[in-house]
Amino acid sequence: MSKSVVDNIIRSQVVEDYLDFFENKDIESIYDIFPDECSLTDWNIGTVTGKKDVMDVFKGIFESVRTIDVNIIHIHEDIIGILCCEMELTIDSELLLVVDIFEFDENDKIKALRAYRGN
Repeated sequence: MSKSVVDNIIRSQVVEDYLDFFENKDIESIYDIFPDECSLTDWNIGTVTGKKDVMDVFKGIFESVRTIDVNIIHIHEDIIGILCCEMELTIDSELLLVVDIFEFDENDKIKALRAYRGN
């Protein structure tokens, strides 16, 4: 099995773990899978950089909602290790169609996360 295939298997698991942590509002576990130099982009906040600011965004989201439910539709992987995840995201009672794009550092931590809303 090639290194890129093994890397993508590891990264797919990181994505699944991240979405589980997000669904459970587990900020401590999310903290562990992002490096100090990271960025987060989404349709509400634009782009933030640096681990502290990224974690502050997650804290704000978690404090502002009662429930989060994630239904992964498909995880797409490319040869250089960028992963895209199609999902249905239900926040409180609002259903959102979302695509997250994940880039990883050399330690398989999420160095960039870009979230796009489809509806």
